[in-house]
Amino acid sequence: MHRQMGSSRLTATASGSPAVTGERTRLTPRRLLPFLFAGVLATAACGGDQLLLPSAGQPSKISIISGNDQSGTVGQALEKPLVVQVLDPEDRPVANVAVVFEPPAGVPGTDLIPNDTVQTGADGMASVQYTLGTTAGQQTVAAHAVPVVPSASLATQFTAAAAPEAATALVAAGGDGQTGEVSTALEDSLAARAVDRFGNGVAGIDVTWKVSGGGAVSPKTVTTGADGRAATQRTLGNRPGSYPSTAEAEGLQGSPVAFSATAITPPSPQLVLVTPPSSQARAGVPFTQQPILQLQDPVGAPVRQANVAVTVQITSGGGSLGGKTTVRSDADGRVKFTDLSIRGEPGERTLIFAATDFSPVSSDQITVSAGPPLASRSSASVPDGTAGAETNISVRLQAEFGTAVEGAADAVVVSVSGANASSALTVTDKGGGSYSASYTPEHSGHDDVSIQVSGTALVGSPFGSTVVPGAPSPRRTTATVTLTHTLFYTVDVAVVVRDGQGNLIGHGGDRVQISIDGGDSLDAVDNGDGTYRASFLTFTAEHSIGVTLNGTPISGSPYSTP
Repeated sequence: MHRQMGSSRLTATASGSPAVTGERTRLTPRRLLPFLFAGVLATAACGGDQLLLPSAGQPSKISIISGNDQSGTVGQALEKPLVVQVLDPEDRPVANVAVVFEPPAGVPGTDLIPNDTVQTGADGMASVQYTLGTTAGQQTVAAHAVPVVPSASLATQFTAAAAPEAATALVAAGGDGQTGEVSTALEDSLAARAVDRFGNGVAGIDVTWKVSGGGAVSPKTVTTGADGRAATQRTLGNRPGSYPSTAEAEGLQGSPVAFSATAITPPSPQLVLVTPPSSQARAGVPFTQQPILQLQDPVGAPVRQANVAVTVQITSGGGSLGGKTTVRSDADGRVKFTDLSIRGEPGERTLIFAATDFSPVSSDQITVSAGPPLASRSSASVPDGTAGAETNISVRLQAEFGTAVEGAADAVVVSVSGANASSALTVTDKGGGSYSASYTPEHSGHDDVSIQVSGTALVGSPFGSTVVPGAPSPRRTTATVTLTHTLFYTVDVAVVVRDGQGNLIGHGGDRVQISIDGGDSLDAVDNGDGTYRASFLTFTAEHSIGVTLNGTPISGSPYSTP
């Protein structure tokens, strides 16, 4: 039990100096001690002549009487108590001095009986019974006498050796879960530890190591050391896979302790892409940047070996490869592809390069777009035309693998020969692989439309187009008026119907009417070929002849008789 010191006044007097007094608060002996020592140091710093020394009957020093350097078992009381004696400057015992015993910090399970603060008896002695903490190893107990006048000689310490209890369990202590190459020793040893109930290592325990699945351990039996550890070297078997091991100690909980290791094949020489293939490519077109590889050993040094065959394949995305897909290394171990391409539909592709006894390497993702348009896979539609009306020509471009090709208007050349010759029509990209060109024929007849893609004629080119006349045009229709005289005058009117471009209509069915001198109109005779005729008998020679086509006067109407 701790005793608290009552409030009192301290008076320190130096030679030639007035007394300094002050109230001090209530402090336990343990709390008071650091302040008293600090006062000693401060006083010493001001000059030795001002340092107060203990007087007769006051505590001057503390010394160990018995109980030091004992040995015991963790969690148990030491055989002998810890005994100190407090003396005054004349080495006389000082009674009623508070001595504070402090167990080691951070060590669980320690105990001081009757308490950590004990008053000295008439013989100046104070003692406690110390129970060792549960952590094995050296433990230190400090003892401080609470002085009237501070002094560094009023502190001392005991040491004790704490041994572990008997071992109760076996636990893993390292090396589990390692990976190594087949037929090699693991980098770290497998370690097990014998411990008591507090987790302290216990020496002198025999641990037996066993393996399964192949390989070996060395040594097979190990006695734990002072830290309770027993370690062995694990060598893996000659096949890749899992290799279990166990550590056993008779009578201990947790035994056997299981360990696992994984064996892998040693690294092989490798292929390295020094120059990767182009990240963007067109189907069927050799890469702009052709791949170049280097043979390397497992640590990355070049392997200068000729005639190693390296083959490339598509690992994702489908399709096939064009060009030479197997290339042999040169004397420097370099592998250079020259005409490699990807054949197939647009999409993402990944390539893998492989060689016997070398680790393969994969390319980054390659984006493949449609290849160039081919005349053999493309098509066109050319309709018949009408004079004066636009004739629309449609072209659909496809690449080698049937993929629609956009953005290739410059590859298409459309020209017209025949009744309406025209060269290099403008080609418009309509999107989705569709293109268009157009021309307006003026002459009826037959046109040949030639279409080339990348310099090669489409299948079926030239395409024929029959141009028919346009609608009848009063403006371009003509009439001929003749006058003959026998007994009477005969007026003959011949009308030729033409379209807006002057082409003969070439068919009947239009309404042509003739009028004389503003009289009633009469229907002309339809010859069925786009010509019409009418005749009149008159008694006079001079007349005004009106001609209409479908109700509209034709050009030059009315006509005068000659």
